[in-house]
Amino acid sequence: MARITGFLKRRFLRFRREAIVLWYAFRHPDTPRHLKVASVLLALYLLSPIDLIPIVIPFFGLLDDLIIVPLGVSMVVSRLPPAVHQQADADASRWIGRYVKRPLLFAVIALLVLVLIWVGLFWLLWWLIWA
Repeated sequence: MARITGFLKRRFLRFRREAIVLWYAFRHPDTPRHLKVASVLLALYLLSPIDLIPIVIPFFGLLDDLIIVPLGVSMVVSRLPPAVHQQADADASRWIGRYVKRPLLFAVIALLVLVLIWVGLFWLLWWLIWA
């Protein structure tokens, strides 16, 4: 059990770092356009209510997001040009050192922000349809 927990913790920390690297690489002017498009598509997939496996199917609905998005982020980051990757990695290290003292708290806050976005979108949709 400790090996699985350790693996999941390492994978979460790696995903967190790669997501921040991807953000800085997206903003870098030398990042190829196709990688920027892939970054936007990954973000849209994560935020969209349409999934490959519907979320109403217990466990597998969430498993789809927990596998596809980190895998996609890793694939995009691995295809970055070396100079862009190095600069984005340095910026990500600086940002993590400055703002992320507790990884679990960071994950909870990120999840809370996503939930608040969805609540806001559902409220707006409800207000537009029934008001």
